[in-house]
Amino acid sequence: MSVPGIDVSDYQNPVDWPIVASQGVKFALIKATEGKSTKANTFQDKWQQSKSAGILRGAYHFFRPTRTGEDQADNFLQMLNLVGGLEADDISPILDVEVKDGISAEEIRKRSLKWLEKVETATGRKPIIYTGASYGNDNLSANVLFADYPLWVAHYTRGKPWVPGRWNTCAIWQYTDKGKVKGIRGNVDLNWFNGSIDALRAFSTGDYSQLRSESLFDDLINRGDESDAVKQVQQLLIAKGYDVGSLGADSDFGAATESAVSRFQRDN
Repeated sequence: MSVPGIDVSDYQNPVDWPIVASQGVKFALIKATEGKSTKANTFQDKWQQSKSAGILRGAYHFFRPTRTGEDQADNFLQMLNLVGGLEADDISPILDVEVKDGISAEEIRKRSLKWLEKVETATGRKPIIYTGASYGNDNLSANVLFADYPLWVAHYTRGKPWVPGRWNTCAIWQYTDKGKVKGIRGNVDLNWFNGSIDALRAFSTGDYSQLRSESLFDDLINRGDESDAVKQVQQLLIAKGYDVGSLGADSDFGAATESAVSRFQRDN
């Protein structure tokens, strides 16, 4: 199965972590730093409180291409030191590369690789790369070295995410920036981990051997699917009093079933 998680920054504050955990959120990726010197004001609280709620946690750095990779790595590592460093079950450091800031793709690749190398040396953990599907393809995939790092891809689409060139799969898929989670005001980014909860626990220690090498979220159901899994969802909705259309549990995830799912989510 795929495992649900969120990512948060200073924009999501406050966060009631026990309530978030009670809804089945298993991991949280938290903004720690940006650029050469910016540090997230709420990172330390989120880092401690998410752990206390039993949620696997990870820290990410928002990359600014106008700054050197070394300077930005220092900023991130300073923040990690402030919270006592990575614990054994913390998700590996994450580099968020998604803007150009007027810098060439070649220079972005050079500077981001410097960040990745320095952070890996300092922490002993191979970092994860976050990027958009198109951005990663246009600006990172020209260098084969990036494929050595697990991928967290942003692609807001139904079905399955598009993976940039060089990568065969992704570890994490950010599928919307307009999610709703009790315990958080406003919108929040929602993610799926591409594997089981046991694979996620291994992944959080830096063991990437259980990542799916090809299969991408094949256990999720979406509009247009026809399967026994769709029928099971329809039967559960009907049992709760939601109308899935005149044909009932017909195994077809059409407009009426999607509407029933949306109503159920709003109500609950």
